[in-house]
Amino acid sequence: MSSCPTVFTALPLMPPRCGAARIWLTILLALLLCCGPCGIIAARGAEAAGTPPPPGPPQADADTQAIAWTERDGLALAELPLPLADGKRGPVLAVLRLSPEQFDFVLCAAGRERHPPLTLVEWADLRRLTAVINASMFLPDGVTSTGYLREGDYINNKRLGARLGAFFVAGPDSPELPRAAIIERSRPDWEERIARYRLVIQNYRLISGDGQILWKPGGPRNAISAVAEDMAGNILFLHCREPLDAHSFAAGLLRLPLQVRTVMYVEGGRQAGLLLRSGDLRREYNGLSAAEFLPGGTIRAALPNVLGARPRADLPAAPPPARTP
Repeated sequence: MSSCPTVFTALPLMPPRCGAARIWLTILLALLLCCGPCGIIAARGAEAAGTPPPPGPPQADADTQAIAWTERDGLALAELPLPLADGKRGPVLAVLRLSPEQFDFVLCAAGRERHPPLTLVEWADLRRLTAVINASMFLPDGVTSTGYLREGDYINNKRLGARLGAFFVAGPDSPELPRAAIIERSRPDWEERIARYRLVIQNYRLISGDGQILWKPGGPRNAISAVAEDMAGNILFLHCREPLDAHSFAAGLLRLPLQVRTVMYVEGGRQAGLLLRSGDLRREYNGLSAAEFLPGGTIRAALPNVLGARPRADLPAAPPPARTP
C-alpha cells in the first residue's frame, strides 16, 4: 500500500551506552514511525466519510505579497511556518507556486515506462523536470493509483474513486480552457470538463473551492504532500515534512495569505515528497522517517506515479539583455 503515516511518541532520546542499546533504540524508532496505518487508511477522515466536519478558519485577507517569495521565471518558492489554532507556529510548509502559462505538467508513471518506481530525483533526471511531487497514493500492487489516472492514451486506473472529489487536469483541447486546474466532482459538468484534458489525476479533496475543510479534525499525523489551485489560477505544490493531521494542515493553509481555491491531498508519510530544480534554486523535501535518526540520513522513497512540471517548450526564448553603450 501507499505511504505509512509517521506516528510520534514522546521518547527520552538518551545516548546509548553500548552497541546493543543503540540497536534496540533504532528498532524501536523504526517501529514507531513505520507501523501506523497506510496513507489510504489515513484518508478515512476525508470528504465522503460521515457527517461534514466543522468549518475551518476563514481565508486570510492579506495579499500574497506579504509572503517572502523567492522568484524565478514563472515560479516562486516560499518556506514558512503553518499557523496553528492556538496561535503557535507550526511545522514548516514549503509552497512552490507555478504559473500554467509558463509551465507544462506531465505524468511520470512506472507502469507506462515499464521500469521500477523511481525517486523524485531519478524522475527529474529522466524527464528533465523543474519540479516533481507525488501524483497520488497507490494500491498494494505498487503501480496503480487509488483513483482515476490517465495521460493521453495511457490509462493507469480507469476506475473513478467514489470518495475522491478532486481532479487535477492539464493539457486542454482548447485554448479557451485553463492550461491546468483542479476540477471538483461537485460540479455538475465535471465529466464533460475532465474529458477535455490530456492529463487527469483524481485524489481526495482537502479544501473545497468555497473554502470548506472536508476532513474531520484529528486523525493520523503524517508528513503531507498536496496540490492546490489559487485564486489567480496558479498551481501550488505543497509539502509539510513534519507530522501533522490533515485538518490542521488545511486550517493552516487557510490562515496563510496564499488565497488557495481548491486543495487535494496526494500523499502522506515517508513517501510524501517535493523536488525543485531551477537554476541555483534547488530544494528536496521528504517526509520525516526513521532514517532521519540513523547515520546516513534520509532514505528517498521510490514512487510509481509523480506529477512533474517543466518550462513550456512552445514559449519564445527570452530576449538577450540590452547592451550598455
